[in-house]
Amino acid sequence: MCNVKKLLLLILLCLPALTFAQDVTNSKVVATLRFQIFDKYLIIPATVTNSIDTLHFIFDTGAEITTFNQETAKTLKLESKEMAGMSGTDDVVINVPISTISLLYLAKTRIPFVKVYLENLTQFKGSPVRIDGIIGVDLLKTFVVTIDYEHQVMQLYRAGKTPPEVKGKRMPLALNFKTPVIEAMIQLPDGNTIANRYHFISGGEYGILFNWPFVEKYHLNTLLPITNTDKVQDLFKVLTYTNTTVPFLAMGAHRVEQVPASYSKDVDDAGSITEVAGAIGYFVWKQFRSITINYNERELFLEK
Repeated sequence: MCNVKKLLLLILLCLPALTFAQDVTNSKVVATLRFQIFDKYLIIPATVTNSIDTLHFIFDTGAEITTFNQETAKTLKLESKEMAGMSGTDDVVINVPISTISLLYLAKTRIPFVKVYLENLTQFKGSPVRIDGIIGVDLLKTFVVTIDYEHQVMQLYRAGKTPPEVKGKRMPLALNFKTPVIEAMIQLPDGNTIANRYHFISGGEYGILFNWPFVEKYHLNTLLPITNTDKVQDLFKVLTYTNTTVPFLAMGAHRVEQVPASYSKDVDDAGSITEVAGAIGYFVWKQFRSITINYNERELFLEK
């Protein structure tokens, strides 16, 4: 009995040390990826189980599913035995083949059994490297991710508590289905402000992309000056965008001036019972030295 008491006492004394050891382990960077920026997209290197060739994925926090280039899938002899639906910005849903990558390697670490949706990805033909896929949430769920814009590297930590060495001011993160969401406020030319929720999209080709119901509700199409309009090929059709400028965007303790913004009658990416004003994209995030996303703990850190 005495020995049992001693053993229990020893376990209790060791618990703080074990907890500390877990925290230290989570502080270790498990992979460092040097990324390229092409047309406002972050491109990261990766490899897969049955190939030694380096593949290139766009990292986009708004990608709830992982897509894979059909041409690359053919080269790797990646088989598909079923179909599933996927949609673009305009919410049109089509069925595409799906498959599974057994192991996706990111430098010295890996993600097992990645389900991928196969499509052509022809919109990235101008890239300096072939785009083999787009990944977002599958990576965010597996790691704490730091995007260092200043040095163009991405650092991955094991999922868990945010490492203590992470820099920047903390903002709470929420989810709309699987897409990260933050609270932010815009100022209108008349001085009025509107606070709302926005999707956090690292790969967006814009500063702010407003959802059309939000534009109509607050009459942004009459209150914001029109810069120009342009046509953009979405996943499945060409969309017409109206471009404008917002005097400032405030997020927590940070403020970004003269933010380019766009809207289209075809864009409504809310998909929630709670109002979502739109999405905040690359033009805003490039203003920061680094961004750390802890998807599982619902935290975002912005370092100016």
